[in-house]
Amino acid sequence: MQVNLNNRAAEIPTEEIQFFGQLMQKLSDQAAETGDSVLSVKLNGEDITGKDRATLDDLPVGDIEKLEVQTGDPRLLARSTLFSVADFLEQLLKELQSTSDLFRLSRGERSNESYLRSIDGLQVFMHTMETCRRLLGLSYELVTVPAADGLTEKTIAESRRALFAVLDNMIDAQSDQDWVLLADLLEYELIPALHDWRQIIPEILKLTQPQNKPVKEQELELELA
Repeated sequence: MQVNLNNRAAEIPTEEIQFFGQLMQKLSDQAAETGDSVLSVKLNGEDITGKDRATLDDLPVGDIEKLEVQTGDPRLLARSTLFSVADFLEQLLKELQSTSDLFRLSRGERSNESYLRSIDGLQVFMHTMETCRRLLGLSYELVTVPAADGLTEKTIAESRRALFAVLDNMIDAQSDQDWVLLADLLEYELIPALHDWRQIIPEILKLTQPQNKPVKEQELELELA
């Protein structure tokens, strides 16, 4: 069995380790000693990061050809990811506007393809934001940020609930095949709801700025208007 830890071959005593679950627990405990966590896992070339590993816990270590594990500070990973998510959000907003326009033009196949891409992108966005929230230890109910209109404030949890409420209405419109309504929901409700997240991401970065370190110039300039 080959074990790579942070891109280096690692010698892991396996005398008392019989199963994958025990091996991962040992690696997690070692990382915790320095305040780190397991960030990613590849088992026999397959990336299983974030997947339910319960079914693999009883996998005999003899069946493991190669295990690749990355450890580190989860907060730094989350903050780095947020910069990428901010760029991703801008592309998602453009795709949503394009989808709305296509529905208004009755471009059936093209609009459906664009809609599917938009929904997939939205799912990736929300999943990534939730992962970052968990890694940073944030409570969305407790963090208040300026709304997109610049006049009001709301908690991140309120923005999240508003987003899901729009998605529920979109599902109803899609079920009714009311493409004009779906176009309206995309342009006048979903896009504005996502604009709130352009304010949320920089605020999360400010709140989680490591102590005793200067604010990065990139963060100061992260104005997603």
